[in-house]
This record gives sequence, C-alpha cells and structure tokens, in this order.
Amino acid sequence: MVTAGELYVLTATVMALVALVAAIPVLRDIVREGRERWRDGPASAVENGDGSGGVQCRHCGAVNEAGYAYCEECSQRL
Repeated sequence: MVTAGELYVLTATVMALVALVAAIPVLRDIVREGRERWRDGPASAVENGDGSGGVQCRHCGAVNEAGYAYCEECSQRL
C-alpha cells in the first residue's frame, strides 16, 4: 500500500522532472545567446537623422532608440 507521504514525494519528483525538461530548451537558448553576444561584442551605437543616438540591431540592421533592450523590427535582444 502506498502512503500519502510516498505519493506526495512521487508527485513532487515527477513535477520537478517535468519542469526541468521544459526548462532545458530555454536554458540552451540562454547559453547560445550568451556565447553569441560574447563573440559579437556590444551592439553598435549609431546617429539617427535627427541627431539623437540609437542602437543598430546586429540581427536585422534596424536602428532603435537608445535605451531599448529589444529591436523594434525583429524583436531580437539588442
């Protein structure tokens, strides 16, 4: 007979394994992005036509306003 405590431990273990399996692709993408950013260096600053500075996306080349974390065009991290 399975006790309530054993059932609880089994349920918690299964839930932790499911969460780990779901997190692996996300963690893999974080590592890939980190390696890519390390290799490419920081995003390049550019001058907009109106004289205000901006950041050029290394993925699509679009110029974004300074202070943005993600590209307005392709939604990739700057």
